[in-house]
Amino acid sequence: MTVFATAVGFGVAAAVGTLLRWRASTTLGPGGTLLINIAGAFALGLLASTSGAPATIVGTAGLGALTTVSGIFPESARLMRASPLLALGYVSLTITGATAAATVGLRLV
Repeated sequence: MTVFATAVGFGVAAAVGTLLRWRASTTLGPGGTLLINIAGAFALGLLASTSGAPATIVGTAGLGALTTVSGIFPESARLMRASPLLALGYVSLTITGATAAATVGLRLV
């Protein structure tokens, strides 16, 4: 894969990941961000045993843009206004759910 193709692949994968995360979070709110982060962590676990430019592009750009901590912070802040306990639960569920999903993905390959 050429440097140009890799760069284009990164740009496209990052754009798709970002748009999917935005769509899920605007449609489903905090639940969408939670779902995206857990599903993305699972996909990263599955992808971890692969190598090569396509796997790097999908994992780093696509799934990296899809699953981002910057999506958790605004959702947590909104939930904090409603209930600090709800916000704490959201962050905790995101971390434990994503870690468990990545572990399952790793073990499946």
